[in-house]
Amino acid sequence: MLAINWSYALLVTGMGIGTVFLLLVVLIWIIALQTKAIHAGNGLAKSTPSTQTAVTTDTHPTPHEQAAIAMAMHLYFDAHDEEPHVITIQEVERRYSPWSSKIYSMRNMTMTK
Repeated sequence: MLAINWSYALLVTGMGIGTVFLLLVVLIWIIALQTKAIHAGNGLAKSTPSTQTAVTTDTHPTPHEQAAIAMAMHLYFDAHDEEPHVITIQEVERRYSPWSSKIYSMRNMTMTK
C-alpha cells in the first residue's frame, strides 16, 4: 500500500511556494533600487515632467528635433508606388495529394454482402 507522509509533503510544498514569493519580493526590491539609482545618476530623481526643460546637446536632440528627424526619414524612405486599394479574391483549386484524399476512404461505409 502507498503510504504518504502528509506532513513532509505539506512542508515541501510550503517551502517551495514560500521560496517563489520571497524571490519575487526580492526581485521587485532590486528593480526598484536600480530604478532609483538610474534616476539619481541622471539627475531625474526629484524633477517632474512639467518642470523639465529641453536641453540640446551634441549627443541628445530635443523631442521636437527627434520628431522632425523621424518625419523627414518617413517622407524620404516612404516613397513607393501607389497600389490600388482593390481586394480580389481568387478561388484556387486544391492540388491533389494522397494524404488529403485518405479521409474519404476512411469514412467509406459500404456494406458488402
